[in-house]
Amino acid sequence: MTKAEILSQIKKAEEDAESIISQAEEAKTKIILEAKNKSRELLEKVQKDSQKTGEQKIAQAKSGIVSEKEKLLKEGFAVAESIKSNAEKNQAKATASLVEQFERAINA
Repeated sequence: MTKAEILSQIKKAEEDAESIISQAEEAKTKIILEAKNKSRELLEKVQKDSQKTGEQKIAQAKSGIVSEKEKLLKEGFAVAESIKSNAEKNQAKATASLVEQFERAINA
């Protein structure tokens, strides 16, 4: 092999190396871009999923609040009805007691 052939082979090897490096750089850039796109898509999906979960939890909480409100209102109405009933029962006794006290005062 002559010097010219050796230099030619070295030059070709350098060109091949540069080509391989260039291809590797392009592949690296493409892989990084794909990874960024995939991570962005995953992040968007996670955000949508978490928003949906949050909305579901809020809806459940609202439903629970409505149920608790209805329960408390029923209990409150029941207590109010009981108080009213007792007041109506005691009204006759109170009236009789007042009449009796009035009669005593008149007779005294």
